[in-house]
Amino acid sequence: MTILLFALWGSLVALNILDGHSTWKVLRPKHLNREKNPLARWIFSRLGVVWGIVVSELLWIGFITCVFFLLLKGSNPLALKILLGLLALGNLVFLALVINNYLVWHRIRKRDSRAGD
Repeated sequence: MTILLFALWGSLVALNILDGHSTWKVLRPKHLNREKNPLARWIFSRLGVVWGIVVSELLWIGFITCVFFLLLKGSNPLALKILLGLLALGNLVFLALVINNYLVWHRIRKRDSRAGD
């Protein structure tokens, strides 16, 4: 079960990095209005898109990592099952976010290329 937990944690970290990349693709160069999350939009308006993404992703990945190792440390079977469920849910949510962001980016590129014709 430990290998599965580490694999899910690693994939969640990777999906968070992809979320940052795909968010940057959608918001660049200065399209904060495209961000649907009001907290993220506020952070990006204060720090700029790049630094806002870096800071928010580092904080989120740090939080995920702390929770992961705190629940893993005790090796309580119930805590491990909760951790497994949280990681699985987190992976599904961030996979959906990343897919949506890249689809939006693709539509924006397609629209912009038609406008240039």
